[in-house]
Amino acid sequence: MMAYRVKFNAELEKDVRRLLSTQIGRAIGHLSGVLDDGGSAIHSTRKALKRCRSILRLVRPGLSRADFRTCDLAFRDIGRLLSHDRDREVMTETLTHLSADAETPSDKAALAAALSELGAGTINGFAHTQATQNINTAIGRLHDAEHAIHALKVKRANISTLAAGFAETYADGRKALKKAYWAQDDEAFHTFRKALQHHWRHCQLLVQVWPEMMDVRIAAAREQSQLIGLDHDLSLVTAHFAGDSSSKLEPDIRQHICALAKAEQTRIRAAAKPLARRLYALPPADLERMILKMWPAAKSLARHRRSPSAAVIISSGQPLTAKDAGPD
Repeated sequence: MMAYRVKFNAELEKDVRRLLSTQIGRAIGHLSGVLDDGGSAIHSTRKALKRCRSILRLVRPGLSRADFRTCDLAFRDIGRLLSHDRDREVMTETLTHLSADAETPSDKAALAAALSELGAGTINGFAHTQATQNINTAIGRLHDAEHAIHALKVKRANISTLAAGFAETYADGRKALKKAYWAQDDEAFHTFRKALQHHWRHCQLLVQVWPEMMDVRIAAAREQSQLIGLDHDLSLVTAHFAGDSSSKLEPDIRQHICALAKAEQTRIRAAAKPLARRLYALPPADLERMILKMWPAAKSLARHRRSPSAAVIISSGQPLTAKDAGPD
């Protein structure tokens, strides 16, 4: 796979098209069975679609409102076509995780009943035939998107656009973090998770600014996203088994399952909060300035390292010593 990062010397508009085209191609490959990375084809496709939406957000300040909305909604809607099949996988994985940590026989029995029901039925009547039809529809729409991106125009195709997009999405994450912990609402935490994922992928896209520094943010945002992702997975379990659920389990069993899921959510949210506050500690304007200042400096450093006539070759990650530098 071509690197998921913005190239130093490429024309930004062409590079955006390259990045989008690569992810669309991977999504088509996963759904059609051409690509196999060892995981679920649906999950891998949805990740590629999320990468596409992150690319759009990074260059959003340079896109027309109509272009951004059209492309973003296209990728969103393709992902939604595949969500039912993915929801079954997620709930099965989540219930299995809860079952492994279950402490009492009644906990284990309730979770076993839930797993058995999920394995035997459909989610809200969603049948295998419909899932197959949706996959075929998604492939068709992905081909349409692949053609559409060739007409995508990026105004102000320079580092200021990337820096502004990076800062705006980071600012969205700060707001979403505050709202999630104020509201303690499943949907608010899901919104925060999406912002986290965009920030993580923006750090990947701009990793060349300073790889060692960006890798720290990538790792931190990924850890946060995985934690909050578990929270969202638990909310799917609760939504499926609560209230007017399509589940045929006895009400007391469904209440038991929901209570276990809610307790795990409480634990996860408490663990995630201090990590999130550290990740989002800086004002967005500081990060925008960082990208604006460091990008040209990083380009200059890259040219220097490629030059055979460089006076000093800097070994990756190692500080220079007096011996390395040679005599004065």
